[in-house]
Amino acid sequence: MNTTLLVENNQELESFYSLNLQTWVGTAIIPKKEAKFCSKVFEDGSQIDLIITKARNGLEKSAEAIFEMIQKSGRNIPLIVVGKSTLTDESVIHLQSGLDIKPLIQAAGKALNVTAQNMAQLQVPEYFAIPINYFLSLKRSVTEVYEEDIDQAGSYIKKMDEYQEFEPSLIKSYIQEGVASLYVKKHDRLYFVTNVTQELVAKIEMSELNDDEQLSAAEMGQKLLTAKLSRIGITEETTKLANKQLKMMSNTAKKYPKMGKLLGRLMRNQAGYLFKHSQILTYVCSHLMDNIDWGNEEQKKKISFIAFFHDILLENDEQAQIHTGKQLKESGLDAASMELVNSHAQKAAELFVKYPGAPMGADAIIRQHHGISHGIGFATTYGGNLSPMVIVFILAEELTDNIIRSGKELKMKKVLLSMREKYPTQRFQKIIDIMETISI
Repeated sequence: MNTTLLVENNQELESFYSLNLQTWVGTAIIPKKEAKFCSKVFEDGSQIDLIITKARNGLEKSAEAIFEMIQKSGRNIPLIVVGKSTLTDESVIHLQSGLDIKPLIQAAGKALNVTAQNMAQLQVPEYFAIPINYFLSLKRSVTEVYEEDIDQAGSYIKKMDEYQEFEPSLIKSYIQEGVASLYVKKHDRLYFVTNVTQELVAKIEMSELNDDEQLSAAEMGQKLLTAKLSRIGITEETTKLANKQLKMMSNTAKKYPKMGKLLGRLMRNQAGYLFKHSQILTYVCSHLMDNIDWGNEEQKKKISFIAFFHDILLENDEQAQIHTGKQLKESGLDAASMELVNSHAQKAAELFVKYPGAPMGADAIIRQHHGISHGIGFATTYGGNLSPMVIVFILAEELTDNIIRSGKELKMKKVLLSMREKYPTQRFQKIIDIMETISI
């Protein structure tokens, strides 16, 4: 087995890297908080096949310090640096975001000569060991969990059911008993690891992350929230996570005075459609509330809430990209998925009636965001009974979809002209007038 030296001073990030690298690449991890603690690893001749470090860990310029150690040791060790670094040596691999899993795994795999085929063929036992400390980050397991039977080698005893909630004291008692690992079945391991990854990232303070990593963290948090809402609904746990996600979305929208910069960063991060849709929609809606004559902070808060939650029950990007009845009919989705897409507005509205502190009337707008008063199906024409806020949201969502699909090729004037032809009434035209002021 190859070995990776990981230099990371944030506990959640260290766990994030370690779990994913062990699972996907099959590498052993030597964790160190800072570069200054790594000299002994070089001096005692320990096997090191790869080093991963942030450019900085606190005030320490970790990447530069580690690179100097490699040079002095005379060893040829690949170095992956996360974040902005002054190192220009061609042997150094640079990643903007350490939370973007796919590039991280690809870079580590290439450095360790582990191909995608090797990863797919990685020998995995029937029961996959998860170091027990990872369970300290969880309130429940998304899969069944097993413990090795100490009285019968090769046998495992089920300790937890899928989504069974447990107290931290239970895990601490296992640790006190000397239990080093719990186990999940091998076909569940990637699902389990993905969930733990999301839970770890949800605990990280945004100040610990760079701008690219903050977007990755927000997307993971959105996926985690979607899964939890479908399983446990509105609880103190999901409300806390949702409030954090809402704040992150709103702060990101404020951070970029020009939407093109935000879109470019989202595209560079390879964010999925669902997340890009929510984030760009928040930006567009905030801009409209800032420039419409009846807009105010309360309305802005309300429409940002709706932008985040309107599609929260949809399961994937394929479902989220359906905006008409025709698209749904031609989608090829199975019956259950088609029913979810067709009724997701109604279901989301019913769910968020119970949300503590939800803006008054937000549920009604969520229900009508496809132009249907009862929230089932997609409107083909729009009557005069739609509220001004619903009209704003319908137009903002259509513009957002065009922005994401067009990307760098976006022709704003052409898109808005098409929308003017599609929505000829004065109520819609006035909102489109405001859209002309969005800075790309």
